[in-house]
Amino acid sequence: MFNKFLKKKAELIENTDPDRIYIENIRSFFNLSTRFAKFLCETAVKRGYFEKKIAVECLNENCKRIIKVFDKIEDLPNELTCITCEEEGEEKFSFEKSEFKIVEFYKLAKDEYN
Repeated sequence: MFNKFLKKKAELIENTDPDRIYIENIRSFFNLSTRFAKFLCETAVKRGYFEKKIAVECLNENCKRIIKVFDKIEDLPNELTCITCEEEGEEKFSFEKSEFKIVEFYKLAKDEYN
């Protein structure tokens, strides 16, 4: 039983991209509440272990790709275009700031793993 537990934890680490660490990754690995996992991530940012990133996700149901990533919420432009949807001829491919689906994630700070 303990081996199964360790195998699951090893799979979680193996499948986590150090450039895209989501609160859910931390929550799941440490078996924490979402609120406490977010607190840990924000603490890691303050201590220089993580960098916080803001991603804008395409709203089209058949796309859902990340359009662009920003360092701060203040950096968001008033409009973004999903180039993939534009090239595929989707009816809607430009989105206004009020429509943005924002996804927060964290990135392991370069100094911590280089």
